[in-house]
Amino acid sequence: MKKSLSVLATVIAVISICSVVYAFEGRGHGDRASKHELLSQLPADKEMLVHQTMREVREKTAENREQIKELKQEILDVLSAPAFDEKMFFEKIKDMQILRQKERQTMVEGFAKLAKQFTQEERKILAEIIPLKHRHHGRHATRWN
Repeated sequence: MKKSLSVLATVIAVISICSVVYAFEGRGHGDRASKHELLSQLPADKEMLVHQTMREVREKTAENREQIKELKQEILDVLSAPAFDEKMFFEKIKDMQILRQKERQTMVEGFAKLAKQFTQEERKILAEIIPLKHRHHGRHATRWN
């Protein structure tokens, strides 16, 4: 039983570590330009539009992020309870997946809003910035103010 809980705790830790944090940060992958370098290639008004749009996305998803934070704690509580409730565990995981999908959708809508206002060359720069794959950003992801 303890081994099963340990495995489940590890699974939750991995899920949490791999969760999508919807903020831009520098890529840190050798040759790739950082977000700041890429954004600086845009005209000033378009760069500000990116920042404004990302702020709007963060505002729209703030409640989801709070709910995800609460769900993480609830999942940890389920895992550390004297008796493991598998049904509750999977319900909480499903709820978290739904909230994260909503966040991703809001982000995609933000990028679509930007793309409609950008030229082809500006969209190429935007394409370099967009986090298209699932990546861990760490606890200190860049905040858009």
